[in-house]
Amino acid sequence: MEFEPFKIVPVGYVRKDEELQETFIEILPEFMKAMDGLREGDWVKLVLWFHGSDTPERRGILKVHPYGNPENPLKGVFATRSPYRPNPIALYTVKIHRIEGNRLHIDWIDAMDETPVVDIKIFVERYDCPKDVPIEERELHISGGRMIGEVNVIPRKSEHLDELEEVSPEEYDAVILEIGPKTTTLTAKELKELIETLVGIYRNLPVEIRDKLGELEC
Repeated sequence: MEFEPFKIVPVGYVRKDEELQETFIEILPEFMKAMDGLREGDWVKLVLWFHGSDTPERRGILKVHPYGNPENPLKGVFATRSPYRPNPIALYTVKIHRIEGNRLHIDWIDAMDETPVVDIKIFVERYDCPKDVPIEERELHISGGRMIGEVNVIPRKSEHLDELEEVSPEEYDAVILEIGPKTTTLTAKELKELIETLVGIYRNLPVEIRDKLGELEC
């Protein structure tokens, strides 16, 4: 079987200042617009290309001793975090401590200086730390989700369920809320209570503010 090559370009590089003991990601100028929305304190996923392992010999290593310790039994590289793999891609979860121009300052990582960065993705608990969530991904109305400030509201699809009459509002999970990287689920009853609470807060805003915002559309 022949494989078509993929084209991956670096969006930046890992930089290490040993004198200052600092590690940061330097984003290339042509990709700086992609930084819009990142904030200090955000957790992100770094996708790196371990260029030092990008040789035919190292790409051909399919079993390793985990952590490089020969006393550990051999395992397939897919069951390890070894840099030796068919495609030398590395993943890190890091916190952005400081943003200065095109630099994202992060904690120390074991990647070498000048390691190419091929992508950066915001950390989302629902995807990156999966756990049992009452609403399955396929049941979510993703395109109907709304970002309001730092809150992502993702409703459940409204298709009719044959057994819906047997489900109480306390049991029916209606919406997922993502606040930053954190995820929580609200039942229909909790959603109603939240709406009523927010409406009450809105009506108690100073009248000058409400006049500028207009009436609630509900």
